Amino acid sequence: MTRTPERNGLSISRLTISGLAVAAVTGWGAYAYSVLSSAQIEQQMSGQTAALREYQSQFLSQRMKAENGAREIAKLQEQLTSARGEIERLAAKHTESEANLAAAREQLASLQEIHAPPALDRAPALRGVTPMPTKQDVISAQKALTDLGFGKLEADGVVGPTTRQAIEEYQRLVGLTVTGELHAQTLQSLMRSAKVVAAQNERAE
Repeated sequence: MTRTPERNGLSISRLTISGLAVAAVTGWGAYAYSVLSSAQIEQQMSGQTAALREYQSQFLSQRMKAENGAREIAKLQEQLTSARGEIERLAAKHTESEANLAAAREQLASLQEIHAPPALDRAPALRGVTPMPTKQDVISAQKALTDLGFGKLEADGVVGPTTRQAIEEYQRLVGLTVTGELHAQTLQSLMRSAKVVAAQNERAE
């Protein structure tokens, strides 16, 4: 059976329409796929961005903690240095106090050495020592009592109440009979004590 030109043209048109339809479906499918892929990519990008921001926030928080810790350590080190300096200062002061205490003990030992003064018959003669002390004897005794730390006495050669009290304290300390009078034995002991203390002060200087 022979086909007519009209039928041939109709067949070609149908084929063309079919091809266009297939092409249209394929294009829309590709477009839909591309749109879906873009949405997925955007979603993934959003997720990664959020993760990066979270990581950045954690990093900044950790960094802040580390900086605060470093400042705290520096502060503690400064306090430790200050404490060490204070300990060294106290140690030096303690050493100085020990030295002063040793010097005081040495002076006390020297005074105790003359606790029992030699008998008058074996003691070296002292100029001006008489049963009744002269004014110069009293002045010398007042100076010696001041040097030995029994008060700041006025060296006027008069045995007043203050001088008498100082003499009593000295007699009591060295073991002499406490009378408050400047008799020969007390004067001799005072002169020897003053010389010993003066020599010790010269060595210390």
